[in-house]
Amino acid sequence: MYKLLICDDEAIIRNGLKSIIEKTSRDFDIIGLASNGFEAHEMILFEEPDLVLMDINMPGMTGLEIMENVQTQGIHSKFIIISGYDEFQYAQKAVKLRALDYILKPIDREKLLQSLETALHDLIKEHHAKKEETLSADENLEKRALQLLYRNYGNSDFSLQSLADLLHISTSSLSRMLKKETGLSFSEYLTKIRMESSMCLLKNQKELSVLEISERAGYKNQHYFCKVFRQYTGKTPSEYRHSTMM
Repeated sequence: MYKLLICDDEAIIRNGLKSIIEKTSRDFDIIGLASNGFEAHEMILFEEPDLVLMDINMPGMTGLEIMENVQTQGIHSKFIIISGYDEFQYAQKAVKLRALDYILKPIDREKLLQSLETALHDLIKEHHAKKEETLSADENLEKRALQLLYRNYGNSDFSLQSLADLLHISTSSLSRMLKKETGLSFSEYLTKIRMESSMCLLKNQKELSVLEISERAGYKNQHYFCKVFRQYTGKTPSEYRHSTMM
């Protein structure tokens, strides 16, 4: 459900709008009723509703002043303006502030429902767009993480924290992302890259010693490298090299 705030200084209109919406829509959750501009302004800043039904002529602060103010503070609530003034300058300012609609009093029930339907369509469309942006950003981050792993696996000091710092994310977020993408933990995937690189060098670079290969793979200790290699392949580096020559 989307959060909706009703702002009007006339109680009969506030309650009437509330009654109509509650009876006709399951898509909006009415989070409050504001009776003046100051109250409306504070509730918008605190609650960040998805949609605001705003009377243009509120005591304290006008509806247009509230819209302008909250937008400068990074609040992205959508507004449907309600007005008793059929004047072009008010409608023009509301459009400039990206109001979804401008409804004149006395409020026509069908016009109100039509405006709410349009607002709902915009909110759903925006929600899907943001979801796609998030998925795209996640995919790009995953791709970047793997690129950095392949680029830095030969660095013996390269760690989960090192990669997280390069990506500007937390180690916990990075661990979850790698597990989801590869099915392995950071250390498991790093070992996989190092072992596959070592196997390739043992097979194709006959002139390189096991020590040189272990160093290129990011291991400071040759004995530890041989232990990990045997666990991964079931053979020592020398045995593996010999098997590739047969």
